[in-house]
Amino acid sequence: MVTAEDMLSIASEAGRIAGLAIRPEQGAMIESRLSGLARAEGYDSVNALIGAMKTRKDAKLTGAAVEALAGRDTWFFRQREQYDLILNDMLPVLARARGRRQPIRIWSAGCSTGQEAYSLAMVLAEETGHIGDLAIEIVGTDISRRAIERARAGAYSQFDVQRGLSIHRLVKHFEQTGKDWRIKTALRSMVRFEQGNLLTPPEDTGLFDIILCRNVLTALTPEARKRVIANLSARCADDGYLLMGEGEAAYAAGPFRAVRGQKGILTRPDVTEMAA
Repeated sequence: MVTAEDMLSIASEAGRIAGLAIRPEQGAMIESRLSGLARAEGYDSVNALIGAMKTRKDAKLTGAAVEALAGRDTWFFRQREQYDLILNDMLPVLARARGRRQPIRIWSAGCSTGQEAYSLAMVLAEETGHIGDLAIEIVGTDISRRAIERARAGAYSQFDVQRGLSIHRLVKHFEQTGKDWRIKTALRSMVRFEQGNLLTPPEDTGLFDIILCRNVLTALTPEARKRVIANLSARCADDGYLLMGEGEAAYAAGPFRAVRGQKGILTRPDVTEMAA
């Protein structure tokens, strides 16, 4: 079991690198998320792994441990109603504003293993008649290199595809490869995945019209939340939208305001149009 001293050590690194708020009662979570990394690195226990991190001062090993702790539970079409709002309300408004002369850019911030970004790609691929020739760019980022590698591969277990995915969409957009299901090439090509830390995102990402940062901030310290919201605000178009998990909207007060009657949907304070 993770000792109190090791808890303090890993909590300090997790907070420094990723803004994660590790609490004393989360020892079991730490044990679970770091056990695979410990085995992969040749340590016989999580305590031995953390001990090596403290003595070796190996930035790569510490970073890998923090990435593992940042792992986020996700599934296809989580908060399903928000996908309908993107398709039926946000995209038509943005298309009118852009005049179809420039692509609409969507950012899945903290995308984990990619289910959120691919869910959006499925909706758009199925609604070509609805959105016409509207050009859309989808970018997914996550602090975890391993999560991004999985997202790029687009391969999911039977358990993964049973969470939120209909049989119709499974057959339409996936092909079975052994025990796993892999998203077909055409759909994978609609999304670009990059490793990135929301505390210090790169400066050259440009602006996004729709940002999904859902069920991410609840795991962060209050100071880290403020930094992430500031970074999201800096990369959100003036007439753009921010989509968050239920109960997270209060974190974004100031740069954004909640849309009345829509859970987890936010806009700039001076944006008045939501519906098409």
